[in-house]
Amino acid sequence: MLQIREVFHRFGGLIALNNVSLEINQGELVGLMGPNGAGKTTLFNIITGFISPVSGSVYLEGEEITHLSPHVITQKGLVRTFQDVRVFEHLTVVENVEVAIPEGRGIGLLGGIFSTLKTKFIKEFVKEKAMEYIRMVGLSSVAEKSPDSLTFGQQRLLGIARAIALRPKMLLLDEPSAGLNQDETIILSEVIRKIHLKGVTIFIIEHDIGMLLDLAQRIIVLDRGKKIMEGTPEKIRGEKSVIEAYFGKKRKCLV
Repeated sequence: MLQIREVFHRFGGLIALNNVSLEINQGELVGLMGPNGAGKTTLFNIITGFISPVSGSVYLEGEEITHLSPHVITQKGLVRTFQDVRVFEHLTVVENVEVAIPEGRGIGLLGGIFSTLKTKFIKEFVKEKAMEYIRMVGLSSVAEKSPDSLTFGQQRLLGIARAIALRPKMLLLDEPSAGLNQDETIILSEVIRKIHLKGVTIFIIEHDIGMLLDLAQRIIVLDRGKKIMEGTPEKIRGEKSVIEAYFGKKRKCLV
């Protein structure tokens, strides 16, 4: 589904990605891990069009998307979340999700063209779909509240609800558990599993090693811009090169 071919990128004299190649198959839940500065977010930025690589290519379902804009890539079904939560503070929780639903765009214009009845039908459909996504992430009890009233963990879940409202073929999650406590992380893990069971392919960067080893079917490890390992969580857990990349030579296992 997603192919990364020999992607190279540098920031000045710093090599961020050194000829990285990888592939994500349809229906997989794949983790991307590595120490700080490994190149994980840079890779996500290249995949989603926020950065153009110095060299190399990115393909989605066989189509090259390397130099397309983020907006166009999203329209093709590849959607991402960010480490910083991005919501509209002047809208309610449910309204934040409604604006992401494709059928809801341009309702004001439609109201001037079509009958009031048709506009009402579209609004009801959009509200119903938004509530479906909100229930999926466990926020139905706060649907009519302002995002300002939510905990940080709930705001994270709102960001994910907005992402799945775009009905992605593939969802990229950039450190979704950052800043969450243990209980919130458990809830988040269950939400990610639910989304995956709906048939969405998921590629996730995560600093919480235990969470990633528990969630992912396959894990790719970056260190200093290079892919150093790829395999099942069981294989990664005791791999010497991965442990040394994170902790040096003193540790014998990741968790």
